[in-house]
Amino acid sequence: MSGIVGRIYLILKRNMVSKMFCHGLVLDVGCGEGSVPNKEKIAGLDLDKERLKKCLYDFKVLGDACSLPFRDESFDVALEMNCLMYVKDLKSALKEMLRVSRRVYIIESIRRTRRQHWLPLSKLLSLGTPIFFILRSVVIMVKDR
Repeated sequence: MSGIVGRIYLILKRNMVSKMFCHGLVLDVGCGEGSVPNKEKIAGLDLDKERLKKCLYDFKVLGDACSLPFRDESFDVALEMNCLMYVKDLKSALKEMLRVSRRVYIIESIRRTRRQHWLPLSKLLSLGTPIFFILRSVVIMVKDR
């Protein structure tokens, strides 16, 4: 997304995440440059070394979502925002997120399925319970103990 709609989307996403999901220690899987403003409670993990260097979080780890370098239940929340389409093995990444956290949230854009690099809505909904839709995104809670 670009332009004004993209900026509004990013502001809404940041506010939603910081107000609703960031209760406790959070792992942002596929963090890129970091998009959650509450950086002192966030650990970022990404495969891209250059983007990780620019990440605004205090704690950053270079790593793969399919093999998270953390102990079981190290985090209160594992959060993923628009990176599942880049993961090699979706089931393995989800299993790892479930292992290292008490709650898992997935925030993915709903796009047309004819684009191959976006996940279809049906696949997203098969991962867990949709919490709500915001603009063209769905928030899914995979597990809550």
